[in-house]
Amino acid sequence: MMTTSTNQSDHVFDLKISTGDGSSPKYSYMPLSPVARSPKHGVLSRANLSLMILLFGVGVLLGGMSNHLRLPKAPESVPKTHDSVPKINRFHPSLRKDDADDSLKVAFLMSFPNSGTSYTSRLVRTVTGHNTASNYGLETPGEDGKSAPVFDFSPEGPFWSQPTDARITRPTKGYLLTKTHCGGRCDKCSTDKYIETHQTFLQRCLEGEYTTGDGSGGLQVLRGHYDKSMVRKAVHLIRDPFDNIVSRFHLAHNRLKKRGHNKSVEKYSKSREGFRAFCSDLAETYRSDEEESRFYADVLDDAKEVPCHADFFRYVQWHNLAFATTWDLGIPAMILHYENYTTNFMETKHLLLEFLDQEDNNPPPEFIMGKTYRDYFTEDEVHAVNRMFSKLALETTWNHTKHYFY
Repeated sequence: MMTTSTNQSDHVFDLKISTGDGSSPKYSYMPLSPVARSPKHGVLSRANLSLMILLFGVGVLLGGMSNHLRLPKAPESVPKTHDSVPKINRFHPSLRKDDADDSLKVAFLMSFPNSGTSYTSRLVRTVTGHNTASNYGLETPGEDGKSAPVFDFSPEGPFWSQPTDARITRPTKGYLLTKTHCGGRCDKCSTDKYIETHQTFLQRCLEGEYTTGDGSGGLQVLRGHYDKSMVRKAVHLIRDPFDNIVSRFHLAHNRLKKRGHNKSVEKYSKSREGFRAFCSDLAETYRSDEEESRFYADVLDDAKEVPCHADFFRYVQWHNLAFATTWDLGIPAMILHYENYTTNFMETKHLLLEFLDQEDNNPPPEFIMGKTYRDYFTEDEVHAVNRMFSKLALETTWNHTKHYFY
């Protein structure tokens, strides 16, 4: 059953899909107005949001936004795996007039690192036969060693993901999936390096390092930045936070191995024990910094015994700010949970291509589900992370992550 409700005063239109048997729908389509709605305080203007966003880096808004926080109770028992099928959600504000043309437009691929970015980009390249893009041209130089800008009018990005791959062509219309990790994502750093405001987070969403000529026949690496008006849509990836944080540890392990830090590689092996040793040493390194930080004031008692608790903090902050960014830009966003590739692959692929206005031309690459790492944490630690989320997560962030706790 489908129900709709409208409010003529501010043109808010909500579409809800009911299964008729009381179970949760798999998909929901929710057009949003250009303002945030508050059940207690009515409509929140952009001006008020801009004022309150100064403290948004910790995911806790003051005053009129306080009712947006969801305070879930910790479950009595926490399963090691979850069986629920997360929703695929798309938020559709009214399209801009110039989006009706056939030109190529940028669609962010926003992800906290190790959330499925590589596979999502490869999926789109493979099935469409067209290239994707990235903010990080340094990672994918052309044959001459220089990064290849997508647009002549924007030499500082974005850049083609696979500029030398002759098997794929460069699209000329639709929405170009463009990788960005935004800000607040360092893994071994003090709070002043990862606490972000909305403005600094958006800035990081639009920038990245690239390679270009130095004017004397050599190459140089620069940090580029492109205009936010180029971004017309966003795909927002979300992965189980426990799997996400352990996968980030694996990436740190690989970096240590690549740099020849053999003693650290042995101490921080890719195992439960290695992970917990790595997290314990990080906690000791930054303990005084966190104790002195006002951003941890409400959560440190819950979080301090959780392995790599700072990365859970960064995870919540990152998704809070990602939701705020797409809302503030007024762009449609597709929320894609990593596990949807396993539970509903074909529908996920179809919705993604439809969202990007790209054609399905070829068979998709095989998706191999990553391991789950819930057993790296005790039940008490999972409860503690749940309490941490309840204090830091915006309601939207909680709605898209709560199934990982129940």
